[in-house]
Amino acid sequence: MEPIKFLINENILNKMKKFYDSQMVPFESENLLLKAHAIGCDIEVTSNYEASFLGQNAVHEAKHWSRSLAKKIEQEKNSDHLCMHPHIGAAETGSADFLGPLCVVACYADDEALEIIKNLHIDNIDDLSNQEIINYAKLLKGHLISSLLVLDNSHYNKMIDSGINQANIRARLFNQAVVNVLQKVKKSVEFKVIDQFVSPKTYYNYLKSEVIVVKDMIFETNADEQYLAVLAAEIISRYAYLQYFASMTKSLKMNLARGAGTNAEIVAVKLAHKYGDKILTKVCKLNFTNMRRVKGALKKLKEAYRPSSSSRESLLILFFYFYFKCRNFTIRNTSHI
Repeated sequence: MEPIKFLINENILNKMKKFYDSQMVPFESENLLLKAHAIGCDIEVTSNYEASFLGQNAVHEAKHWSRSLAKKIEQEKNSDHLCMHPHIGAAETGSADFLGPLCVVACYADDEALEIIKNLHIDNIDDLSNQEIINYAKLLKGHLISSLLVLDNSHYNKMIDSGINQANIRARLFNQAVVNVLQKVKKSVEFKVIDQFVSPKTYYNYLKSEVIVVKDMIFETNADEQYLAVLAAEIISRYAYLQYFASMTKSLKMNLARGAGTNAEIVAVKLAHKYGDKILTKVCKLNFTNMRRVKGALKKLKEAYRPSSSSRESLLILFFYFYFKCRNFTIRNTSHI
């Protein structure tokens, strides 16, 4: 692996010294002005102001200090620049959904798998229908070495209650999924990529108590646009989420709603009204701000609901509560509805 090199000026050097202050490495050479070790990257600046970046995260670090390099990287991404070197990619589905589990997938794509993923010609995964996600996932699973971890809401909420935030939970799941894949691959994999959700420093800080931690991860935002294994991981994680969601819908005998909007809140209130408040621990992420509105709706519903009221009347009360709540109105009396 060749280092990335380019010239900098004194102003950039001073900014780099300040930025890498806690990661500085002692040096005695008179030919060096700076030496640091960031996660996945060794950094040096020579006396002639030549900066050098070497390691898995060299591009990630170097682009912060060179406008021309950053521009080149962006142009390559925009020109469908894909990583066709065998690599591991990890992604998740469910972290932004009020209802349903958190699904994390890591997968290893070799040369053959990369060609298959590339030939799917997926420009934007968000444009895929649920049926396309299902079809692609079934196809890809037969060509990838993968690991799927599904965290249901009961366990998710217990972890949150114990003081572990969602980013910490995700970091643990990502790390474990990649560990699982490496154990299946049984060989060293140079490139291991995460769809970035926190800084590398924060990510590894979350993993301090883990027995096995995969180092030298590459952290990229919108990683699925460049790394095909990440794209595959996202497709399979969405497929797993859809399967779980369908199972929940069947067992609860109610149509559920994805996302974290009003529709999901209405479903949560209807579930609590039908099965009791305890059901929310099993189906909802209780740390979401949606819970405040759900509790408010349940309170209003219990106040307005009378034994003689029909289910239709109750649903109307619920509808108007959310309708006015979203518009910052206050419902003072719903008994006339």
